[in-house]
Amino acid sequence: MKKLYALLTLLLTSAAGYSQASFQIVTSDVDLFWNAFDKLKEAQSKEDSVRVLDEEYLQKASAGVKQFTPGRIRNAAYLQKVINRHPQYYTQLKGHTHKLQEAVPKMQAHYGRLKELYPDTNIPRVYFVVGAMNSAGTIADDPVIGVDMFGLYPNTPTEELGNWHKAVLKPMDQIDLVVIHEFIHILQRDSKGDSTLLGMSIGEGAADFVATLAANGHINKVAHAYGDKHEQALWEEFRAGMHQGDVSNWLYNGENMKERPADLGYYMGYKICEAYYNKATDKKQAVRDILRIQDYAAFLEKSGYAQKFN
Repeated sequence: MKKLYALLTLLLTSAAGYSQASFQIVTSDVDLFWNAFDKLKEAQSKEDSVRVLDEEYLQKASAGVKQFTPGRIRNAAYLQKVINRHPQYYTQLKGHTHKLQEAVPKMQAHYGRLKELYPDTNIPRVYFVVGAMNSAGTIADDPVIGVDMFGLYPNTPTEELGNWHKAVLKPMDQIDLVVIHEFIHILQRDSKGDSTLLGMSIGEGAADFVATLAANGHINKVAHAYGDKHEQALWEEFRAGMHQGDVSNWLYNGENMKERPADLGYYMGYKICEAYYNKATDKKQAVRDILRIQDYAAFLEKSGYAQKFN
């Protein structure tokens, strides 16, 4: 397989006149993983496999993998278990990770547009890693993207996949939307933390909404398709518990939802941010407001979203 560039420094300048900016893409961990993956064929036992993943991947990895390990990769034993349950998926994924390079022009355009919308944007780097099929991306010190969630193609073996994976896995050509989503979470660090359903849903929905402005797309199409058909009923249900801390029916619930799509809190937060933006006369200030929310109940009130159903 053609090796990915270990480090790509992108000079993000577009024909549309976006302001000059740069960030780094670190993909060295993808090569490290596939090197370890190939060596698993020689492992004589489960213990050997765990050792290979630990020594050849986790111990040699960049800061990106270190940031992605808690709650995601977890440890070499957990990663080995996931690979063992999905051997065909990981095998065919290897043939698609080179397409990461093809997403670079889209990342360039999105980043330039984001700089236009929010001039304070400054993202030094983004890491791409291979994880345990449970997270497309996160932020700690930097954005970290799990490329293992981008291996769904028409010829992908699906017998190893559950309903959640079938719903959320995407092809590699959509990875740029996750990158911009995580970039926006970095920009939200000036927002006030809020652990209520309302606050957390607006936080996630804001990332999807601003991503739509910057990239003309977002990562939660399944939730939106369902939400657009049931918006008022969802709002009534959401409103009843939005000031509480229980988010289990709305966020991060992909492995538990059976009656309807997971993560509908993203949708509700998106619609609230959309209403706020559409109501605003100064759109650039509206983006700044969305990224720097201090009072989520007041933001909801100013958006006028609740009045939509009166």
